[in-house]
Amino acid sequence: MASFIKHVGKHKGTGTRLSVVFMQLPNEPENALVVYSDSLPDKYHQSFMDAIESKEGQSSKELYEVLTRKVFPNGQGMLDTLHKEGYLGKVAADQVVMTPNSATVIPLPQLLSEMSKISGEDAVGVQEERGQSFTENVQEQIDTDAAGDNKKIAQNLLIQAMLLEKEAEKKRAEAVRFDPSLTEKAEKPAKKGRGRPAGTTAKAMKARAEAAAVSE
Repeated sequence: MASFIKHVGKHKGTGTRLSVVFMQLPNEPENALVVYSDSLPDKYHQSFMDAIESKEGQSSKELYEVLTRKVFPNGQGMLDTLHKEGYLGKVAADQVVMTPNSATVIPLPQLLSEMSKISGEDAVGVQEERGQSFTENVQEQIDTDAAGDNKKIAQNLLIQAMLLEKEAEKKRAEAVRFDPSLTEKAEKPAKKGRGRPAGTTAKAMKARAEAAAVSE
């Protein structure tokens, strides 16, 4: 399976590659803040991409969280430098598609909508396209892209699950931080009757997908 990288995508209209720094701007939830990665000068580009692909970058819900802590080789903070030198740009969220790997395309509004469901919050300024549910729209995208390739369909579905699992894990950690008494419940949700059904963890799903690929 192709590697899974968060925070990267493309502009829907032009296909220009970008990295999403803020998925929703404060007071402007219909807009995102992005960096057009290929427009960065050589002195910044590699360090910026390394920050995205780092362990901290991939564990962060939003890219800005890690950019506030990372510095460029010249010692300047990444987020501050990108802002001061004009590399941060505002773009309508519905013009952004996330591309965690070469075989997957996830419209940013749909991703925001699903993330809001996981966190138990209402999605502000996010609407599903053409009245479809998130699952229906993603399935349509997968079916179109895969063109009947069962292996590719299975891989894309697994990536969707991994993306949602990462967000769920972060929310459980945040819950424990605010209320340590929830530690056992957060770590062992199945014993409380509200956890994921057996075999639906990212690890279990990956194993099943690999087994299916071998049997074909």
